[in-house]
Amino acid sequence: MRAKRFKMLWTLPIAMGILLSVPGAAYSRPGSVLKGIEEERAEILEKNRAGVVRIHASYTQTGAVDGLQYGKGFMHGTGFVLDDRGTIVTVHRAVKDAEEIWVTLHTGRRLPARFVASDPVSEVAVIRVEAEGLEPIAIGDSDRVRMGHYAFILGNSFGNLTPSFGVVNKVDRAQDLIHVEAPVHLSFGGAPVFCSTGKILGLVWALLDPWSGILPEGAPDSRMMQETNFVFVVPVNRVVRVAQRLLDGSQTVYGWLGVTGEYDADYHGVRVDSIAPNGPAASSGIVRGDLIISFQEQQIQSAEHLQSLVLSTTPGTEVRMKIKRGEQPDTPRVEVGKLSVEHGQFPAAGYDALSVSSQLSMQDGNQVLYREFLRLQREIQLLKQQSAKK
Repeated sequence: MRAKRFKMLWTLPIAMGILLSVPGAAYSRPGSVLKGIEEERAEILEKNRAGVVRIHASYTQTGAVDGLQYGKGFMHGTGFVLDDRGTIVTVHRAVKDAEEIWVTLHTGRRLPARFVASDPVSEVAVIRVEAEGLEPIAIGDSDRVRMGHYAFILGNSFGNLTPSFGVVNKVDRAQDLIHVEAPVHLSFGGAPVFCSTGKILGLVWALLDPWSGILPEGAPDSRMMQETNFVFVVPVNRVVRVAQRLLDGSQTVYGWLGVTGEYDADYHGVRVDSIAPNGPAASSGIVRGDLIISFQEQQIQSAEHLQSLVLSTTPGTEVRMKIKRGEQPDTPRVEVGKLSVEHGQFPAAGYDALSVSSQLSMQDGNQVLYREFLRLQREIQLLKQQSAKK
């Protein structure tokens, strides 16, 4: 018994010595773990810094009512280098209607950029600069992003590349958006979001609320200039897919149904509250008050889910929908139409696949305020016309 005890007492210091000799196995120097995290985080940002650019666009400010020009306006955003040919991806709202676009590299070098194309619905835009030696960012796989994953952002703030750190709090497959909690500064629209591997997982949406209302024609979105602790991120798989179509010169088309409605949680469907005359839904016999329960055998989870399903359907496709009118179920076949993405015919976020007239829920306070703003504008314009006649 004494021999066994002696053996244990003799082997314990050896075991402890082995453990202590392995960094972090049993004991680590205070702060070493944090130091490791700190270094890895800094490495992710430093590694990608050369592939992130600051974008500055200028345009002529025009009055929404009188049409007068008020001088130059400016929009600032962020983008990332897609390839070594000078292709840069950003958000549509950072460069739309721009008369001049300038890109500032991480070195401080400022270059003129040429607008290539944009897709206002997905908010993806492509511009190009004439420069050699640009460093493209490594593309990740946004399908692998999960709630709780880290998010590292590099964005344009007051002309500087500023880092931000956060976490993925929701992966919304229905809307094809990633929700990230992270403090973002001014002009972060178009900023790349990186995962823990250092690859890009998505692009910061230009808007704080992708379901907010439309804007006056020709007006920049001031909400892109606000600060927030919550951002929507466009998954990089969709960003690259759309960007490639834009580079190929292919037109991006989206499906259109021609109704508006709100999700009825009690009946698990979207209740139609208005319908576009001669639209696809109206032509198939759908009427106001119908409850849309499924689309192509997919149970509708929300109004946004239905919109996403319609958007992703190729125009001309005949789909089967399950609806309920009163107590009577029905399964009409609807030929999905083509969403018109001409300026002003869809919300700023572009997800109005249901109604080309951009009629959204009146529960959104921004919608109510904006419609009241339009009404006052029309009254002012009418008063000016009447005054001119006198």
